[in-house]
Amino acid sequence: MAFKITEEQFEYLLQNIFDNIDGVRSAAIVSQEGLVVHSVLEEGISEIKLAAMTATILSVAEKVLTELKSGMLDVCIVQGDEGNFCVMEAGPELILAICLNVDARMDTCFIEMRKVSEKIKNPD
Repeated sequence: MAFKITEEQFEYLLQNIFDNIDGVRSAAIVSQEGLVVHSVLEEGISEIKLAAMTATILSVAEKVLTELKSGMLDVCIVQGDEGNFCVMEAGPELILAICLNVDARMDTCFIEMRKVSEKIKNPD
């Protein structure tokens, strides 16, 4: 896969997520096909499984919104009693996924995810 953005830029963008969002446990950029492009994961998290689940969640969420005539997906959130998982499109080919502590500020997360998504779509 060829992207407009380099490996170093992916690393920088994920590091910004960790720097700007308190409570991030893992972050990944994956392809729509469910392949890892770049990730920074906490110990014990499978990169392959995370990428596959991320692509599946995004696809299902988009289909739900289409079926319910509810517009385009902004962010998909899976909330658990010990943490949250957020998924957002980052252009036509990529997805941004973030695992957070349960007490992490979701508003800050969404703002930062949108910034990173825009930088992936328009790296110039």
